[in-house]
Amino acid sequence: MNIVIILAGGDSSRMKKINKIFYSIKGKPLIYYTISAFEKQPLINKVILVGRKIDFKKFSNLIKKYLFKKITAVVEGGKSRQESAFRGLNEAEKSGAKSGDIILFQNGCNPLVSKEEIFKIIKEAKKNKAAVLAQPARDTIKKADRNKFVEKTIPRKSIYLAQTPQAIELSLAKRAFEKAFTDNFMGTDDVMLVERLGKKVKIVPADFKNIKITYPEDLDFIKGLLKP
Repeated sequence: MNIVIILAGGDSSRMKKINKIFYSIKGKPLIYYTISAFEKQPLINKVILVGRKIDFKKFSNLIKKYLFKKITAVVEGGKSRQESAFRGLNEAEKSGAKSGDIILFQNGCNPLVSKEEIFKIIKEAKKNKAAVLAQPARDTIKKADRNKFVEKTIPRKSIYLAQTPQAIELSLAKRAFEKAFTDNFMGTDDVMLVERLGKKVKIVPADFKNIKITYPEDLDFIKGLLKP
């Protein structure tokens, strides 16, 4: 079984008071496009939404209006992305996920993930236990010191920019999250927690248009790419 946890509980702090997941694009909220990508992918069995409790009614209306069939639960998020992801992971177990199943973690504001990318990351996670969708760096990378002077130039051929989904086999995901919380470690993405266990994570190259919507100008970028 393949279950995706869609994390849609951010406060959009960098969006100038725009609640990005409900921002209307071509008559539909941004989160609709993210959910649709997984709803239409035959390999995905279940979808779990994790968000703010104040948005539950909006989520309920969204599910009914667009007839989403794969959403099995809407879960209240935690104080951090990591805690929210872990709550989604616990819900996946409650919904029947077992050892060997693949759990995908997806940002609600990454609406341009493709059916092919989802297929590839599931395939690699089944083979390698953990995989991350990531874009190869296109620009020269500079590492700066604390005074903003260049410390060194990092060869870009080995640099990737992590996106979502990130996929982890269920039992490995549980170990990784539980270890992180025991150590009071807060990661910036999901597979980082797997890396801390000394496990390898496979990189799956991502399309450059598969970006996380972070700033208002990102919305202008995706408007011409999303299909109603």
